[in-house]
Amino acid sequence: MKHPLRTHILSGLFLLITVATVATAFVLPGSLVRESADAEVGIVKPVPTDYYAGPSEAVVKNASRQLTEEQRQSLIYGEWESEISPAAENECNFTRYEIVSRYTYPIVSEYQQWYTWTAESYKAVDTTFLTYAAVFWHVVFTRYDGSETHEYFITEGGTLLDKEKIHLPE
Repeated sequence: MKHPLRTHILSGLFLLITVATVATAFVLPGSLVRESADAEVGIVKPVPTDYYAGPSEAVVKNASRQLTEEQRQSLIYGEWESEISPAAENECNFTRYEIVSRYTYPIVSEYQQWYTWTAESYKAVDTTFLTYAAVFWHVVFTRYDGSETHEYFITEGGTLLDKEKIHLPE
């Protein structure tokens, strides 16, 4: 015959260990989470620069499309906090040839009217949120013999810009 007292003690001990384990399993994770959360509340850490890449190209194009011509000019002239830099081809709505042929006088085949031309695209990007950009072109016509040079700045919308207000990067 087995010892009934020993069986009751072992059963009671097993029951006590089981209840303690279950109680710990319910209470311990919550208290650990609360403790770690309380330790980090109020602590502000700077976000690493590689986590924030800035707005995507699609966001910039969409936001810039909604600007009026006057707002684009404000960006270009620096009335808004902006920075001017050369624009890549994919940031422009027109190619060099399209911008020259679209907004200039018709090309004449007379020898006296021959001009060479250069066109460089630039963009003015707001420095606050980097979400607005205005593309403009610097177009230079030079007569075949170099005796005349005509230089102008023009937006992709066709607005001529004041040369004195534009500060191109060097």
